[in-house]
Amino acid sequence: MSGLNDALKKIRIVEVLIVIIALTCVLFLFKLFNFELSDDLIYLGVIIYFAYRLRFYGEDFKEDIKGIFSKISPKSLATIVLVNVFFSYGMIYLSIYALKIVPGLDSFIGISSLSMSIGQISGFLPILSTVIISPISEELLFRGVFLNRLNLVVPTTFAILVTSIIFGLLHDYSNIISAVVFGICMCIIYIKTQNIFVCILAHFINNLLAEIIFFLDSGNLIFTNDVFIILISILAVVSFYLIIKSIHTEWKHIK
Repeated sequence: MSGLNDALKKIRIVEVLIVIIALTCVLFLFKLFNFELSDDLIYLGVIIYFAYRLRFYGEDFKEDIKGIFSKISPKSLATIVLVNVFFSYGMIYLSIYALKIVPGLDSFIGISSLSMSIGQISGFLPILSTVIISPISEELLFRGVFLNRLNLVVPTTFAILVTSIIFGLLHDYSNIISAVVFGICMCIIYIKTQNIFVCILAHFINNLLAEIIFFLDSGNLIFTNDVFIILISILAVVSFYLIIKSIHTEWKHIK
């Protein structure tokens, strides 16, 4: 096990929460004085905090990056990401359908089916946040700290579920379920590889694919064309089956 991974396991949840609360307060103060700063600065601040806490593990940092595929193959990692991407689209379709048939749901969550899609952001900085900053900060927080610390006091299964549910709840309405499932997959990968950079890479590819699909789908065919909707729905169902099968197989080896 690398020294970097050991160092991550020593970081306490309360320590991280204090940093997040402090960053949130600073951001609030700036907005109070009409300085409009992006909430993404909290994520960036978290990364800076981790860089400081792990500053003495440069060699372990390099070794972990070199060893990303020592315990998982590129094909396996790519497959996990792809099935999660297709499953997420299936969940968006179900979310849109729920908005149409459940009375008052759109008012309750403050969104309409017309405004829902993957990758609604545009511009360099928001994309940088989604593809680079978010994967790094979220994996360090949820898999690097929360999963490790919870696993010290509760069974691994419970730690995975709690970590993944909290991770999912931080996402928007249409992505909560798929984010929980993705979180479970990332937890299993982290436990299996003991290398946080594997999860960061998977998260990076997942978000990058979502952004690429959004930009390629300039006509919004994925959400308006019946052929695309049927095709993506079939892929989503197949992906869900593969995810459940994979999780069931890996869960047997989780202590």
